[in-house]
Amino acid sequence: MEIRHTMNIPGTELLNPRVLCRGALNVQANLCVIVAVMLSLLLSSCATTQISHVWRDPSYVSGPLKTILVVAVRKNQQTRRAWEDGFVAEMSGHGVVVTPSYRLFPDALPDTGLIATITRERRFDGILLVGRASTQTMGDVTPEFDITSSASPPYPMDAWYSANYNREYYPGYPVFDDIVKDEIKVWATQGKAQLIWTGVGEVEDSDLREDVRHAIIHLIVPELQKQGVIAGGS
Repeated sequence: MEIRHTMNIPGTELLNPRVLCRGALNVQANLCVIVAVMLSLLLSSCATTQISHVWRDPSYVSGPLKTILVVAVRKNQQTRRAWEDGFVAEMSGHGVVVTPSYRLFPDALPDTGLIATITRERRFDGILLVGRASTQTMGDVTPEFDITSSASPPYPMDAWYSANYNREYYPGYPVFDDIVKDEIKVWATQGKAQLIWTGVGEVEDSDLREDVRHAIIHLIVPELQKQGVIAGGS
């Protein structure tokens, strides 16, 4: 009877085809798990952006606005400037001259009397306002603080502007940053001020404030063009 002796050389077991196959399968499985996890994290970090509650006044027939004052109702001045600059950049190719309010009022938001005055002096034919549509809240709300100017006659946007100013400066509750819902209103100011367009930009599940702002502005401006509020792109 023939007896065969098998010599095991240290380290050569890794060269065994069965071991190699099992190792390759394990590596492939691990890679699949890693890819799946990365895709899951990527998808969870993506923001869903949309415009809701869009309305245009059908009685407005004066044509596209030519000179617009943009006012972002934000307590944080850096955020305010970023919103206003974003609209200026996005609307620059639509035949409209857009002025950010911070260039006229660099230190703080103007009250409604100042807005009405500067609109007349600079002959803006439109005002675009950006405010918070909603936010998570908890606790008691502080009493309302009115920033409308008593030295000027009531302006049609007074109530909305004051409400948004209060929400920024006197919220009376912690403001959470995980909900992004911004309301944009456009007023025609020639003759009697008239609200002509409104919409809400909604973004879900995003921690990237700059990306959120760009996404909302990128959706709003084409909609304003589509509705004839501003002219078409050049």
